[in-house]
Amino acid sequence: MFSWPLVTYVLMAALRDRLIVSLIVLVAVGTSLSVFIGSSAILEKDQFALVFAAAGLRFAGVAGLVLFTVFYVRRAFDTKDIEFLLARPVSRFSFLFSHAVAFSVLAALLAATIVLAISIMMPQDMLEGSVLLWGFSLLVEFIIMVNAALFFAMVLSSAVGGVMAASGLYILARLMGELLGVMSVGLLLPFLNEMSIVMKLVSMVVPRLDLMAQTSWLLYGSSGDVGFSYVLIQGVVYSALLIGAAFVDLNRRQF
Repeated sequence: MFSWPLVTYVLMAALRDRLIVSLIVLVAVGTSLSVFIGSSAILEKDQFALVFAAAGLRFAGVAGLVLFTVFYVRRAFDTKDIEFLLARPVSRFSFLFSHAVAFSVLAALLAATIVLAISIMMPQDMLEGSVLLWGFSLLVEFIIMVNAALFFAMVLSSAVGGVMAASGLYILARLMGELLGVMSVGLLLPFLNEMSIVMKLVSMVVPRLDLMAQTSWLLYGSSGDVGFSYVLIQGVVYSALLIGAAFVDLNRRQF
């Protein structure tokens, strides 16, 4: 279904672009900055540093993966690398799925590095078991976003447009819970009632990233509303939809 040489090709491109080194340095700097800022807090210094690091590294990780994915794909189009690779004995679906696997491997490496950093920062008296669910949902969130970036890079001809589209999707997915909460509270204006219906329909299509990798899990543990099965199902469903949509666009192209 996917080609290991293509996966290796993408990973080598990440090494050539110093992506892995840059992300490791980013995690190290972010962790050090969180510890430094946390030390300035009067109360609960460890908890403050942990929350700051978890949120900051999460957003920085998504930004780095999206930027690399979009610019790599658009550069492959501009340099005709895609036409060269498709001229070899590999199907278009295998080509696309191999790239999705390669980007997912990069997402897994980054998620593992962040989880390791968070585990080191975590005080002994805190809930260490919650790191597993937080780390797993972080991994799934990264995988969803690299597949979304792959889709937008395939559909849009501009790298900047692809990054903005993927960033807009991420912001909407992260704010979906707050938007639904606002819409459900005492709506006075008539047009807001119709808007709430639209937002509920949108929430059925957009991944609920606001329910995943919640920083509160690291402090108080999971409430039980979101578990491993929910995170896994959401990751599989949205990744399949995004890869399928990207394949439809790639299949209709004439090279």
